[in-house]
Amino acid sequence: MATPLLPIGQGIYISEAHANTPGFDGASQPTVVLIFGWMGAKLPHLLKYTQVYDSIYPNATKVLIRSEPGFFWSFQNARKVYLKPAVDFLEVLGCIPPLRNATRVTQKAPTEQKIPTTQPRILVHAFSNGGAAQLSTLSDILTDRSTPYASAPPLSAVILDSCPGRGGIEVTRRAFATAVRNLILRWLLANIYAVLAHWIFGKEATIFKMRTTLNKCLLLPWFSKHTPRLYLYSQADEMVPWTEVEEHAEEARKAGLDVRMERFEGSPHVAHARTDPKRYWGAVKKVWEDATSSSAEGLEQERRLL
Repeated sequence: MATPLLPIGQGIYISEAHANTPGFDGASQPTVVLIFGWMGAKLPHLLKYTQVYDSIYPNATKVLIRSEPGFFWSFQNARKVYLKPAVDFLEVLGCIPPLRNATRVTQKAPTEQKIPTTQPRILVHAFSNGGAAQLSTLSDILTDRSTPYASAPPLSAVILDSCPGRGGIEVTRRAFATAVRNLILRWLLANIYAVLAHWIFGKEATIFKMRTTLNKCLLLPWFSKHTPRLYLYSQADEMVPWTEVEEHAEEARKAGLDVRMERFEGSPHVAHARTDPKRYWGAVKKVWEDATSSSAEGLEQERRLL
């Protein structure tokens, strides 16, 4: 059963876990699902994903972060402020070490979420370059404030849906075309932003940095080179060409990361779940099963060394 979304910041929501749901093995499920929406995605569209996650992983707390066009107008410091409520809540969930003297926005959130006593298990799901940019920003924040886990990191997996692309002015125009309803405002903002982003904010450099960050072994503090990653993409995607996604996946493989790919044939940008839900969600569940299997194999290897 789907749970309501509770706002904890501007464009940031949580969906609380169903404790001890009958028929579900809580020990094999993620305890946290972190979702980064695509740029301009309406909440009802993103709810379709949180609702499926509620059904397949009811024991997990879902953290949903929307990506607004204004996020790309802002400088890095402003982006970090935008994501601060999510960072604070991840701290509450035990995903990251506490920051001394931190002021938590989540203390005002309408939630009874308790600090867990066991190590979290974290599934990350980012959509399009908008979600990937926020994931990259979160990586920068946590790299600055956290140290890698001294012992075995939490069980985790990451899903990159329709990303990352290389960007470019034409892609920027198309992105704004889907994010802004007013036709005149859409055209005006898209063209102004394309020029400013390219010449002033260095969009090409920003996209390059994002793609590089996504292939870091320690993308997030709980990641390692063994963290399974799944690319979901399509040959019919006009926003992010499939060749750019496969190029990034190949770079990840060369970096020693654990990569799997699911290429759809006819689904538009961020519409693979709608086009073929059985295949899409089957791939999502499989990458998490791979994460749990990898963890079990690692523990067995450690026991043999003792």
